[in-house]
Amino acid sequence: MMRTVFKAQHPLFGRANNRQPLRKQQDSPYYWWWAFLRRNRRYLACCEGDGKGELEALYKDFGDVRDADFRLWWNAHGSALFSEQPPNYILKELTSKDDWAAEWTADTMLVVAVPLTIPKNQIGKFFNRLLKTRHKGQRGRKALSDGDASTARYPLNRNVNVAALKKQLAVYDAYLANETAERKQTLAQIGAALELVPHHMPNPKDSPTTAADKRRIVSATVSRYYKQASIIIEATADGVFPAKC
Repeated sequence: MMRTVFKAQHPLFGRANNRQPLRKQQDSPYYWWWAFLRRNRRYLACCEGDGKGELEALYKDFGDVRDADFRLWWNAHGSALFSEQPPNYILKELTSKDDWAAEWTADTMLVVAVPLTIPKNQIGKFFNRLLKTRHKGQRGRKALSDGDASTARYPLNRNVNVAALKKQLAVYDAYLANETAERKQTLAQIGAALELVPHHMPNPKDSPTTAADKRRIVSATVSRYYKQASIIIEATADGVFPAKC
């Protein structure tokens, strides 16, 4: 059975009798794709309508995301959406000209003729030299900016900083909660509650000027993160994550 492969860190759940902590799921960018999609109002409306409407095609792939259990959603949808597709070719010997595939190109396939009259050690040296020249592959994952970096049905749109995504979504949730709260908070207060900028936390010993500077920096950070989260959330309805912002 072929091993399931992902271009980025996949979520870890552990076994039924020994579950991993939530942070092991949140270490994966795929967790945040699901989390941001759950904030997309258009997609939630589609879920409420049993998958009907403008996002019907996306719903067929991602399904209902309103359940808070990420593991269940991952097993039902996520793993298949984000895993790399197995190659449609294997390493093999060509036994006739009919084995040649029309879609092969010099960039993707190396085809050589090997006379069996040549000693094995010479053939080995020949292949070593040829592979050094022709095979550009290196250990590790390709950058997601490479056009052929992923064969997943839904590849990540760019390299991901999960810590930044976590902050952006926390700010987004706090910002929306503040809009309907009876006692409103300033942006600076929201940022301080989230400890968003550790080096600019309020301190009773701060001078008025220092306190004002801290509030300005924290407020700007909250505003920026909220806008970034909003852009990312909106793009999830297009099957894109994370949006460039």
